[in-house]
Amino acid sequence: MVRRSLLSAVILAACAGDFDQLLQQGGAYPISDGTSGSTADDPSPASTTASTADASATIGEATSVSASATDGGTESDGATGTTTDDGKALPVNVEVFLTPTSVDKVGEVQVAVWTSRPVAAIDVFDGDVPLALGATPGDPVCVFEVTSDNVPGDGTHTIRAVAHAADGVSGQAEKDLTIDVAPGGTDVWPPYVQAGPINGFTSATLLDDAAIAAAGFYETQQGLEAIAVKIDGATGKLEAGPVALGKVALASAGSGPAIAASDDGAVFVASTQLGPTWAVSKVWLDDPLSFEWKATGDPKTKALAVTVAGPFVIVVGGIEISPGTHDLRVWWLAAEDGALLHEAPFAASLADDPPNDLDEIGRGVAIVDDEVIVVGERLIKGGDTKIYRRAVVLRYSLAGEPLDEWTSPGELLTEDGAMGVTPLRGGGFVTVGWGRNKGTIRQVLTRWFSAAGEAGPVRVEPTPGSDAIGYAIGEDREGKIIIAGSRKQPATDMDAWIFAIPGPLGAHVWDVVRDGPGHGPDDAPGLAIGPWGHVSIAGSEFAELQPRAFALRLYP
Repeated sequence: MVRRSLLSAVILAACAGDFDQLLQQGGAYPISDGTSGSTADDPSPASTTASTADASATIGEATSVSASATDGGTESDGATGTTTDDGKALPVNVEVFLTPTSVDKVGEVQVAVWTSRPVAAIDVFDGDVPLALGATPGDPVCVFEVTSDNVPGDGTHTIRAVAHAADGVSGQAEKDLTIDVAPGGTDVWPPYVQAGPINGFTSATLLDDAAIAAAGFYETQQGLEAIAVKIDGATGKLEAGPVALGKVALASAGSGPAIAASDDGAVFVASTQLGPTWAVSKVWLDDPLSFEWKATGDPKTKALAVTVAGPFVIVVGGIEISPGTHDLRVWWLAAEDGALLHEAPFAASLADDPPNDLDEIGRGVAIVDDEVIVVGERLIKGGDTKIYRRAVVLRYSLAGEPLDEWTSPGELLTEDGAMGVTPLRGGGFVTVGWGRNKGTIRQVLTRWFSAAGEAGPVRVEPTPGSDAIGYAIGEDREGKIIIAGSRKQPATDMDAWIFAIPGPLGAHVWDVVRDGPGHGPDDAPGLAIGPWGHVSIAGSEFAELQPRAFALRLYP
């Protein structure tokens, strides 16, 4: 969506004005993101600009212009350059310059304005919709964003600038901007597919160069191995790897291996290796590949998710109490050398579960502001003596201090679980997973939480007759929620399912279903969203009789 921030005469700024204030002044929310402008006669060297001395050289060529002057204002003598020889106020001639001059991909559009004499303020509009009111002249006067084919919308937009001089004279100009951005959910490049023996991707993250770092598994002569690869973000080609990180006991959607990246470009892969035991490896997916350290945990432990918070690597999973039963565990490791710093257990109390046969397991983790948010599922005893599986959310400080815990009340569906979590740009976080009435098929369930951790709206994607689950979740620059998972289509196996929703209410913005060429389950557990909303997906699909890894990059 178009974003605003306060303008300044000394810094480059975004479009001025609070949105609520614009509405109070009769404006509507901006619906276009392009560049338009108008031209006038070539400015003379004596003219004054509100942007640059030679805007056309640095901003772009203007194509049309209109200017008008109004009677009135204060008189000034000829030395000020605001009156003619007969004492009448000089008109204010205006030109609009846009960078870029047309838009075919998401990004910023800069609006620069030239005026024939100094002005006090400039208003900028998309048609009749205000983008900036009373902006201080500067270069640029206004910056707004094209974030998808819907915001502000494909088509022709007329960007109009009205300049106001201190003596009451005003002038205006406009320029048309054409926006033609690829529809959301379409491929940026042809999907990457890893040919060869059994393999699949189970997690994804982004690196600083927009490359995709994916974790997964490959079949080797020694069995299934955890691996990491780097896929070029511009081309979708394999750039580095695979690097083998050890034999794994678990390798599937929702069970890892999982991957996270630190600010310095290192990646951390968490997996459940033979034993079982959790394991974390720190590697650099550069040329050449380099392996820094590997840390392992106690026997019977499992690692299903991982994230990085400054000097800490945080691993989420559980410890096996008996077959099919776990106590949830969170481990804090030193990013520098893998040393175990702290361990946080979570399980039902002895009073509620004397034999410790209720399962609790961690599935996902994210950093939200200065907290660690862990999500997963647990078994509880209902008032009807039945056992129900419910989503659980745990909040910790960055150093591992427990802050709060929440268990789903099952208010919409009697059972649910949380698989992924992501922070929200406006504060708080959102989780995704599954929900169902006991004994029925699963449906994708999404739940919003406030910054204080209070549970909010719940959304269920109705898929009658089709089992579905969300593995990963993210928010793009517009505020759309992107969910990656899988869904059973009629008369088919599970297919990878990626879709965008506007929030707790509203129809899907776009949907992508990926059905592999073979007969077998396809899934999309890896999701990463770029700074401009591009969606990167890593998953596994069946080709003939065995799985293969795939990666996608989709337009926002």
